[in-house]
Amino acid sequence: MNPPAAFSRAAPRAAPAAGAVFGGIWRLTARRLLSPRHLLNVAGLLALLAVLAFAATTRSGDADRLAAWAAGFHACFLVPVLAFVSAGGAMRDDLRADAVDYVFTRPVRRPVYLLFRYLAHTACAQLEFLPALGVLAGVAAWRGDAGFAAALPLLLLAQFLAIVVYGAFGLLCGLLTSRFVIVGLIYGAAIEVGLGSVPTQLGWLSLVRHLRGLLDPLLLRAGENAPGHLGAAATIALLLAAAAALLAVAAALFSRREFAGSAAREA
Repeated sequence: MNPPAAFSRAAPRAAPAAGAVFGGIWRLTARRLLSPRHLLNVAGLLALLAVLAFAATTRSGDADRLAAWAAGFHACFLVPVLAFVSAGGAMRDDLRADAVDYVFTRPVRRPVYLLFRYLAHTACAQLEFLPALGVLAGVAAWRGDAGFAAALPLLLLAQFLAIVVYGAFGLLCGLLTSRFVIVGLIYGAAIEVGLGSVPTQLGWLSLVRHLRGLLDPLLLRAGENAPGHLGAAATIALLLAAAAALLAVAAALFSRREFAGSAAREA
């Protein structure tokens, strides 16, 4: 006689509440943000940024160029690179054998985990980069650049968008390979530097080109050639859509990938 249906199969596992899942992921992510080693690294980078900012405005009369330098170097180079590397490294940390045993045995759908991981990491990255603008504002005050304060909202917007889109790209590349930095270098050379400098429609594939277009008013103060752009609203929408598309691709790949934990590797 066949056993009753109630005993022939296990009851489905209860799905955890979304708030509890995000809270757990947030605590795991924020713990790294507050670690002494990480805080020392951030302090070192802030000190280096201050030195570079002072070096960029050493000549007399160059104090008013700090906003343009911050737009070109900080918002369009430094933030994208660090956001990409940070997100890729966070993804690789989640794919370690011991982390796989701990994280992916939980009853959480993988696309949900990936989305919450991205949101938590992006929120922490936004908090990490805020002191950088404070350092630049301090350099501007020291140099007597009274106009830098007017540039802060635009710099903050560009920094926010750079973290959002390059964080998504770094997460995708970290999921694809442990050599995500090499992938980023190839992408930067081929797309950002190569196509991004070409005055054709192919140049619109460069994400940095859109950031530079958004920062047109600040770049023109330094006499730099700022590329044409789609307008502020269209640029913001395009960058957010690019981040959403990168996350969608990462979620599709993540949901179909098989991971071997430490127990499987030992066997």
